[in-house]
Amino acid sequence: MNVSEKDPKISEIPNRLEFFIRRFFERAGAALDFALRRGGGGQPRTDLAALVARLERAVEEHLRAEPAGRTAPNLFELRYDYETYTRMGASRREYLERELSSNIYEYIYNRRYKTSAGVQVRIAYDAFTRGLEVKTGFGEARPAVMPQNEPAAQIAAAPAKRREITLRGIATRWESRAQAASNAEPVGVGRNIGNTIVIKDPSVSNFHAAFVVRADGTLELADRASANGVAVNGVTIESGGKCVVRDGDRLRFGDVEAFVSVTASF
Repeated sequence: MNVSEKDPKISEIPNRLEFFIRRFFERAGAALDFALRRGGGGQPRTDLAALVARLERAVEEHLRAEPAGRTAPNLFELRYDYETYTRMGASRREYLERELSSNIYEYIYNRRYKTSAGVQVRIAYDAFTRGLEVKTGFGEARPAVMPQNEPAAQIAAAPAKRREITLRGIATRWESRAQAASNAEPVGVGRNIGNTIVIKDPSVSNFHAAFVVRADGTLELADRASANGVAVNGVTIESGGKCVVRDGDRLRFGDVEAFVSVTASF
């Protein structure tokens, strides 16, 4: 039998094999290039290959056994600490969301798992996250990531709570104001200009702390794994922990102390 008489399915195998090999090396090369360029040792891994493996494990760990078969989560949220999130940049985040959604869809499809809706991967940051957390869910994809650490039903049932935060220096005269809301991103505090409240002091970390308004209007202060700590009324918050903050409390960021004023904002 000559070549032209061969089964067309057999002749397709080399082409399919070449396609998958080429695709593998293209993605591996992109991941290696990004890892070499990004620097900043000690940060959570943000290369594509590492994240794909992380999501695949999340799928297997959260499978649901149902009468129609095994159902995999279809919603995935990668929560980074704020510093890593900002270093990635918008274009890198969009690329990862697109590629990770495609990869995890293929993984789920190839294993014949079912999903309740389309697969979606979102990248976000959380003031209370240290490193990287992977959250999974079942349901319809959302057009935007919900504010972290709040039950979706609780957010939908009540209007956003807004607070005006004012810090006034104790040892030196300085003042900084910021607006915070329960449906908005946390208010960052640190030495880096990427924060809403910038404190130019060597004892303050680049991304030192963050204020977060809960759905009920409670204001919380989170330590973002700072080098020299955060304290409220003389009590140090554990690294990566959080504490309720009230009007008139005395706060410390590294060696910098300030009184906080908290008022409702409309």
